[in-house]
Amino acid sequence: MNLQRAIKSIIYLVVFAWTVFLFVQGQALHASFLKPLSGVTTVVIWIAIAFDLYLWKWPIFRWLVKRPAVDGSWRVELQSNWINPATNEGIPPLEVFMVITQTLSTLTMRLMTPESTSKLVGAEIVCAPDKIYCISGVYHNEPAYSVRYRSEIHYGGLNLQIAEDDKTTITGHYWTDRKTAGTMTLTERSSKKYQSYAAAKAGFDGITKG
Repeated sequence: MNLQRAIKSIIYLVVFAWTVFLFVQGQALHASFLKPLSGVTTVVIWIAIAFDLYLWKWPIFRWLVKRPAVDGSWRVELQSNWINPATNEGIPPLEVFMVITQTLSTLTMRLMTPESTSKLVGAEIVCAPDKIYCISGVYHNEPAYSVRYRSEIHYGGLNLQIAEDDKTTITGHYWTDRKTAGTMTLTERSSKKYQSYAAAKAGFDGITKG
């Protein structure tokens, strides 16, 4: 809806400015000039929505939009620096899954582990001076109720680097307000967007076996 309002505002502003220039130049103004306005506005809005959702990813538009397309489900290796107080030892890398939903103007990410789900509350894809794109964001983690006695709800941040070589990979690190941090490596990618950790694991394991 914000996109539609913005497009309408721009079109009306252009029409107003065009009308003023015609008037200043002494051109005759007729109400019939505005008859196509509604239809033109609708067409432009639908084209803009289609471009925001899908068309910007098409190769033909890559000269215009450099933003990398990373949406889909990813298998993630997560390595935390958390130390188990019972053993005073670290933990091995965890296999988790990230679901990214992306348009040209929006980005949402959801990380699913066996015990919790993390959702972004704010994120942005930024381009560094060396033309490497990074995802920076703040997330909210909500553990399953059964494990909250040892894993409370918390917030954290992440910074991920997108490498577009032969195959897109995403690597980076995260940190939390529980004084823990770690690395994340997103490797395998599927176009299907899974709704749970169990479904994602079954889906990716099926792809691997296949």
